[in-house]
Amino acid sequence: MRIERRVCDTQEGLAGVERDPVMRRILAGRGLGAQSDLDLGLAGLLHYRDLAGIEAAADLIAKAVGRGERILVAGDYDVDGMAGIAVGMRGLRILGARAVDFFVPSRYAGGYGLSEGAVREAAARGVSLIITVDNGISCHGAIALARELGMAVVVTDHHEPQGGLPDADAVVDPKRRDCAFASKNLCGAGVLFYVLSAARARLFPEGAAQRPSLARLLDLVAISTIGDVVPLDENNRRLVKAGLERMRRGQAQPGIAALCQVARVPMGTLGTEQVAFDLCPRLNAAARIPQAGNPAIDLLLADDTGAAVDLAQRLDLANRRRGDYERVFLAEALEDAEGQRGAAAITLHRPNWLQGIVGLMAGRLKDRYKVPCVVFAGDGEEVTASARSVNGVSLAQVLEGMDHAYPGLMVRFGGHAMAAGVTVRRGDVARFGRLFADEVGALGARGEAAEFVTDGELPPDHLSLAFAHLIESRGPWGQGFPPPLFDGEFLLEQSGVFSGRHLRLRLRGQGGIFNAVRWRADDRERQLPPGTRVRAVYGLGVDRYRGSERLQVRVDALEPV
Repeated sequence: MRIERRVCDTQEGLAGVERDPVMRRILAGRGLGAQSDLDLGLAGLLHYRDLAGIEAAADLIAKAVGRGERILVAGDYDVDGMAGIAVGMRGLRILGARAVDFFVPSRYAGGYGLSEGAVREAAARGVSLIITVDNGISCHGAIALARELGMAVVVTDHHEPQGGLPDADAVVDPKRRDCAFASKNLCGAGVLFYVLSAARARLFPEGAAQRPSLARLLDLVAISTIGDVVPLDENNRRLVKAGLERMRRGQAQPGIAALCQVARVPMGTLGTEQVAFDLCPRLNAAARIPQAGNPAIDLLLADDTGAAVDLAQRLDLANRRRGDYERVFLAEALEDAEGQRGAAAITLHRPNWLQGIVGLMAGRLKDRYKVPCVVFAGDGEEVTASARSVNGVSLAQVLEGMDHAYPGLMVRFGGHAMAAGVTVRRGDVARFGRLFADEVGALGARGEAAEFVTDGELPPDHLSLAFAHLIESRGPWGQGFPPPLFDGEFLLEQSGVFSGRHLRLRLRGQGGIFNAVRWRADDRERQLPPGTRVRAVYGLGVDRYRGSERLQVRVDALEPV
């Protein structure tokens, strides 16, 4: 593995506000240099005025609410889209809307985003305003139809506009080229939160009696921001911190509280890792496996505690089923992938695989083989894949190049550098795989070695529960503001496999012996014998169980020296 240590030019600006020298170095390595950088209060939140299109959007929403018109919130089936629907539904009701409904597509019967079928159904129900969340920027046909049928459309999205903006009545997307909003990293629910804030200013000007608060939506915004893995810039850190604090104070939506209860996550100490690894997978499970309705949205909209617990248990069961499917499908995929070992990229397809699982499979395969992986599912005339990439290979760049060189091969595609979706005709899967590997190979980039950026070696006296608490207090940590990682050399005194793929470790360093855990260890790591001198990349956390706390050392990578 390759390790790069962060370089800190200066820590002087933090000397008066952070006493611990190691933490000062960690914060400085992430670009923080003054006391103001550590203040994450909502007072410093960016104002909505710089979001292009927000004035028109706020006017349309305020008028629809004031007139008692029927409004439809159209979302998506991932955490951001579903929690975004809850932000829209709850936020509009807070503002006084009397008739609000939602639409969410099925991953298995309806595809992504606002569809023409959903638009026709909305028109039949008397909807006069459609508000999209986490989608819409590419739904040109459905939006044009909605306007033909006499409905107004407000698009709130955070994806890259491709092929121009849709012909909606208002489009709010921080990635619009003409948008001056300082943060381009809002998640979909975050964009809608800003739009509702602007609408509130229209409906309830400063000084108005009984001006409602939208702060009760911040737990949903925080979960969306974490779940969508958008960069935690300063603005998003403010939103996430405020949302986490509300949840820790017991002010979460009833559905979120029920999900924490079922997942056995203590709300009083809830952090970004618990949201990302305990809550979000259960919410996502609602759409990953075929089932009636969408229990995740029902949960996020539930106000009855008993009903919320029942829905949370249903999601927990769905997540267990998702795990069972994933284990079976991944074993099949590993068997198939061996035939492509050594290729610049891997493309797989089996008709029995589920569309909701292939993204997880592509990520696991990419981690194992260190090359871009594309996994198709389904047995229809057209089949859709999820793709995951490695550093140095932009999927967006590769797919755009393929579309230019081989027009018609891909029915549709889209995504980002590291993750994308592709649809081809079933008979073209093999051809796509060959051409995709050729395109990736032509780039000459290989992800053969794991790469880590760390905060250097951790002094032995900082390998402690107290320092783990300090790390927690300086969060939230996440994408774009990564949690502290350290590297060092240790003697592997003991290693034991549990649950078939994880390791319990005993390591000896300068400060003595300590226990550690390696989740999802690979074959090479599981075969390291005791007595081996190893290099480890690791982080610190607080392990909480039945009211007690202890230091948890989480190893992210392990190799012999």
